[in-house]
Amino acid sequence: MPWFDTPYHLFAGSVVYANQNKLSPLLFLKVSGAASGDGDCGIATALYTYDKSNDRFLRVFLNLTGRNNNQATRFVESGPLQGDVIVDNPTENAPYTYWIEVYRVGDSGQYGQILRYRGHTGYADGNPLAVIDSEMPAILHRLGLWQPGDPLPAPAHLPQGCHHLFMRHGEEWCR
Repeated sequence: MPWFDTPYHLFAGSVVYANQNKLSPLLFLKVSGAASGDGDCGIATALYTYDKSNDRFLRVFLNLTGRNNNQATRFVESGPLQGDVIVDNPTENAPYTYWIEVYRVGDSGQYGQILRYRGHTGYADGNPLAVIDSEMPAILHRLGLWQPGDPLPAPAHLPQGCHHLFMRHGEEWCR
């Protein structure tokens, strides 16, 4: 339905940086279409770079998700994955977990997928961490940036009451 895909709400809009020197700003936008009867909606997450010579913005990343199944698209603003985008989408068959994807800007300036795997985080598993946060050790390990025994990566925003991070069945948990 065309009205479902039409931007209706602006969830986020900000300038973000893909590197620590802040020389290449990107415009980050997250918009949604109108909500359906069950509260789901199409969510578009996009990154744009500004082309000064042509005085226009160029889209370098776009991802579409819904919102009823804990799927998410996150631009990483700091740490070893700064500038990358991580996406989690629910699988459609048992075991019910999430597809984890990582996108990175390439030589062309466009973002491309550098990692995709079926995660360990299950639907409604009781872990208060967001799916991307619970999968972060596995993401970093698969990219050669973390090894078992290293300190666990701490999420930027811990859930209320979360005081201790630990590994359980291949995913990071909060107690």
